[in-house]
Amino acid sequence: MKKTILVTDSGLGGLAVFTDIAAGLARASLWQKVSMIYFNAWPEQTRGYNHQPNMAAKAEVFNNALKSMQTYEPDMILIACNTLSVIYPFTAFSRTTTIPVTGIVDHGIDMIAQALESEPESGVIIFGTPTTADAESHALGLIKKGIAKQRIISQGCVNLAGKIERNPFGHEVEQMVEENVVQAVQQVQRGGKNFKTVFAALCCTHFGYCKDLFKKNLEQQITDRHKTEQIKILNPNERMAQKVLAPELKKPFMADIDMKIVSRVKWEASRIDAYDQLLQSKSQPVVSALKQYELNPELFEV
Repeated sequence: MKKTILVTDSGLGGLAVFTDIAAGLARASLWQKVSMIYFNAWPEQTRGYNHQPNMAAKAEVFNNALKSMQTYEPDMILIACNTLSVIYPFTAFSRTTTIPVTGIVDHGIDMIAQALESEPESGVIIFGTPTTADAESHALGLIKKGIAKQRIISQGCVNLAGKIERNPFGHEVEQMVEENVVQAVQQVQRGGKNFKTVFAALCCTHFGYCKDLFKKNLEQQITDRHKTEQIKILNPNERMAQKVLAPELKKPFMADIDMKIVSRVKWEASRIDAYDQLLQSKSQPVVSALKQYELNPELFEV
């Protein structure tokens, strides 16, 4: 009884989801043997998907990456990246594959809708990459679920994911989080919105590593004049991992897990050391796999 789970992201952000799944499976698993693959779909050393000129170009590159993922014969593909989840429906792969593919955007929409429905006098700030913000997938999905547009604010965070990717503990990351929070709160002010609870939805897998920074800055920026009583962080990374893991198992297995991490581009030693610090308390096997990742410049065509 074996399962092959492939998690993909454009960079290291999706390791948050990968690590949560690995840690959960180590406690209790539906399967006796599990192969876990982390596929870095970042295409070029200095250029990612947000550098592509249009959606068609982004979809073409990601489609090539997906075809390469298929060679690992996964039982499921988890797109642990909001940007790639937005791009996925535009790929040819999405129209022909028989492999179950799940994007983190859907998990985010469900998580945000549930939170907003539980607190009628609340609003949400959706923090994402420019591609995610421009696509408005979260906002449109929430409106489709009956959430009023006035309760939804989107903040596209230019270059923040890349800064976190390269140095999650750097001062630049702190500055950029603060700047984006200020801009988001200005949107709240301009709209004259008074939310008792503000949910901050971190709709980029990298942003979850900085959830405390987001919360601290929001608490500092949203004052009593906004009548906001509390800030609550929503992290779709956690939701996606939970959906893979069975919450209650009558006959759980202690899974035999093997894992590999593959990348078309090279990660600097300093970057790996930073993610070692972020992840080691959750799953040492993931940290070990990261330190021994497979570098393959021919992983997929660009």
